[in-house]
Amino acid sequence: MKLESSLIKTITKKRVYQTSFKNLVEKFDEKLSNFDPVKNAVDISKYFHDAGIVTATNRLINDNVISKSWFCDYTTKKGNVKYDFKGIYVFVHKNTPIYVGISKGVIGRILQHLKGHSHNTSTLAYNIGLVMYEISKGQKYTGGRKEFDFKANVTPAKNFLFQQKIAFLPIETNEELYTFEVFCAMQLQCWLNKFETH
Repeated sequence: MKLESSLIKTITKKRVYQTSFKNLVEKFDEKLSNFDPVKNAVDISKYFHDAGIVTATNRLINDNVISKSWFCDYTTKKGNVKYDFKGIYVFVHKNTPIYVGISKGVIGRILQHLKGHSHNTSTLAYNIGLVMYEISKGQKYTGGRKEFDFKANVTPAKNFLFQQKIAFLPIETNEELYTFEVFCAMQLQCWLNKFETH
């Protein structure tokens, strides 16, 4: 009975946020305009092609694409401590944003998209691979995620991503990070952002 009482007391507490939702989103138009992912996008291959997280980070910092002040230590779900920055990233094809993503470890997440070895890590490449499959086969893939041939279908999509550009923006609070992702994806009309539940 004491456990249930403590549980109810805990889960019915009102969460206090640093700002209201209205105050949070009213600045999003200006924030996106200042961010300007098309103007500030850089070539992915230049920074990530032959690089791991340390090399990619150093290259981006040295070229003033990102700032060292954005970075801090964070702990993964598995308890590992990593050094990266929390924020938003936008993949850009020529002058068209194609995907908006967020992460508490942005550089590491980009490398997963580009160099991951499974459908779960290279999710953007996997989704592009599904599109490539449908175009080449004339029909949608209907099998399971694990049965989708990674080498045949996802690797070409990763190669495609290496030819694109990317822009970065640090964001500190989780509330802003999640809401700004949806805002950017909608404002930039990124078809690859579907926000589907699994």
